[in-house]
Amino acid sequence: MIDIGWTAEDFEAELIAEAADRRSLRRLAQTPCQVVAEEGFRLLGEQTLDLSPDGMLLRSDAIARLGELVYVSLRVPFGRSWIDAEGEIVRVVRGLRRTDPARGLGVRFTRISAFDRALLHGALERLPTLEAARRPRRDYAATVAHIMFPVLARLSSPPS
Repeated sequence: MIDIGWTAEDFEAELIAEAADRRSLRRLAQTPCQVVAEEGFRLLGEQTLDLSPDGMLLRSDAIARLGELVYVSLRVPFGRSWIDAEGEIVRVVRGLRRTDPARGLGVRFTRISAFDRALLHGALERLPTLEAARRPRRDYAATVAHIMFPVLARLSSPPS
């Protein structure tokens, strides 16, 4: 066996593209809020665990389903202002993984005013970012494009 100085992990890290699913960084933000389900107007939770301009992780023991629409009202960290948004449940955290901070619900904001988003973004910059607990998803289509683009460019260019 020939040692080329690369491990399988090195090869994967260099070649396999990671998906950029997150649009913004999550920040550690435990701030008061009220999140209610559109259906039945039932209270789902009253404290955030983390927050970004695009969504939040809500501390919650309530039963909710993925795709369920919610109304969000939350206090801006370090401030007295409250902002309102609409969202949908995109994740249910059961608190079983050692990396889970608690039971909760992931909410993606679907409607939030530009002013409220900017206010939230400014306040969140003062808070520490959270590391993702899971590895990023592998983006095999981007990996194939990364490999094939130089080959296709050579094949399509006129010979010199």
